[in-house]
Amino acid sequence: MAEQEGTHRPAAPAAAAPKGRTAEEIRQDPLVSATVEKVAYAILDAKEFAGEITLIADRDEIVEVARAFKNDSFNYLVDLAGVDYSTYPGYKGDRFGVSYVLYSFDRNVRVRLRVYTDAKTPIPSVSSVWKTANWQEREVFDMFGVGFSNHPNLERILMWDGFNGHPLRKDFPLRGIDTGAAIYPEIFPDGGGPKAGSTGKTPQNVNIFKGEWTQYGYGIPAGYDGRKTQMEPAPELAGAVADTARPTAEAPWHDPHLALDQRLELAKGVDLKAKLFAAMAQTDCTACGWDCEGYAAALAAGETKDITLCIPGESETETALKKLLAEAKTM
Repeated sequence: MAEQEGTHRPAAPAAAAPKGRTAEEIRQDPLVSATVEKVAYAILDAKEFAGEITLIADRDEIVEVARAFKNDSFNYLVDLAGVDYSTYPGYKGDRFGVSYVLYSFDRNVRVRLRVYTDAKTPIPSVSSVWKTANWQEREVFDMFGVGFSNHPNLERILMWDGFNGHPLRKDFPLRGIDTGAAIYPEIFPDGGGPKAGSTGKTPQNVNIFKGEWTQYGYGIPAGYDGRKTQMEPAPELAGAVADTARPTAEAPWHDPHLALDQRLELAKGVDLKAKLFAAMAQTDCTACGWDCEGYAAALAAGETKDITLCIPGESETETALKKLLAEAKTM
């Protein structure tokens, strides 16, 4: 019977996605098999995505693996990049990965090597294999804090010595940090920059906090066991009212002269961060480690859960923050 006009045939079932190759099958690929055979003891796993091969190498053997691939025509290190897996869903391995993208001019093909490490264990430098790794490893060290043993000159390459933190780590605030970026030649030595604890306000306030922060917002207490401990507020800053503590069109509540209920009224109908911002003391004293807006952003994003850090706001601010965060969970 002929198909009637206006009727539709059922759609054909979608073809199943092709099954990926196993790690062993990838190892046997002609592109890498000869090299893998030479350093098989150091190749822990193999993956493939979009037709590109990634070989997971033993961290401590990466120099030998790199040299084997260079000898087999992969003589160009295209890129060396770090990855912070700390917030990757379901991930349970070492926090950091470093990927090496290799290119063979002879064959016009690419291969990726990857190693993993924790926050304390350095990776052997491959700068003896590819000289270009020198600056690339320095960038990973600068941005992620991953060390490279036997590097000829492992120092920061983008940020200044003493910069507070590593900007591409997942726990580094998205909005940045108050580094005291204005230049004070009477305080900082030639070529130097602000240290952890700088306020970025007046020269008198720079480096009031005398301790050293090895990571933004966290210190290393006595008997450090590897767990992060949040820095205590700096009470010596709490009496200051910064020049930035004044209302703006975007934040009319940013006025230390307004009462809390007035500030919260101005922030009605705005997002959670704005309401938390309005609950702060509005002094921008940085005793908590942020300015008022920064502390609100950190609470809203979950960077910190501590609602006790606003010293000038005392229990009034703490109570308001607790209420606002509780209301946000029920919405």
